[in-house]
Amino acid sequence: MKTLIYIVLFFQFALINAQRPGNMRRANFGQDQNTGMREIPKFESLKLAGIFEYDTKKALKKLKLKKSDTVSLSVISKIENYNQKINQINSDNKDLFEGLDIVVNQNMETARASQNRELIRETMTMVRDKLSPVIEQVRGHEQNLNNQIKKLLSEEQNERWIKYQKAEKEKIMPRRRGSNDARNRPDNYNQNRQRRG
Repeated sequence: MKTLIYIVLFFQFALINAQRPGNMRRANFGQDQNTGMREIPKFESLKLAGIFEYDTKKALKKLKLKKSDTVSLSVISKIENYNQKINQINSDNKDLFEGLDIVVNQNMETARASQNRELIRETMTMVRDKLSPVIEQVRGHEQNLNNQIKKLLSEEQNERWIKYQKAEKEKIMPRRRGSNDARNRPDNYNQNRQRRG
């Protein structure tokens, strides 16, 4: 479900940035029309599918385990086993990921240039259909890893593991700017406020 939300957020971000040069927001006022348009982040299907490896050293550090502990050796073994399975999924679907990256990025450029929202919707549907089986595989392995690690760790350590896992996933997902983000304001916003007050 989270992955579908990230897909929707990615394409929603693309739709927001697919404005006509004449309808640019105030943040781009006064800039050249060619340089005023923001770049759409490149679509990366690997990230969307949740394909990444956990760093065993970093995980042990986050869990506050010493490398010499018997528990840490088991945790390392489980993480390395998970990483191998993820690498296998990556290599099995390499052509799919490369093809999706090319097609989606081309479609987004075309849709942005022609203001074709239907193309964006079709692309979203295609991505969802193509990546769903891979995402389910990754989730299955992730759930298995979490169950195995939960058996090895104390409740507090398991909470740290979940927190570390969530942080690692957030690193690879595209971020959506909030409406109060300073980057969404015009460059002279703060100057105008100082003059008024």
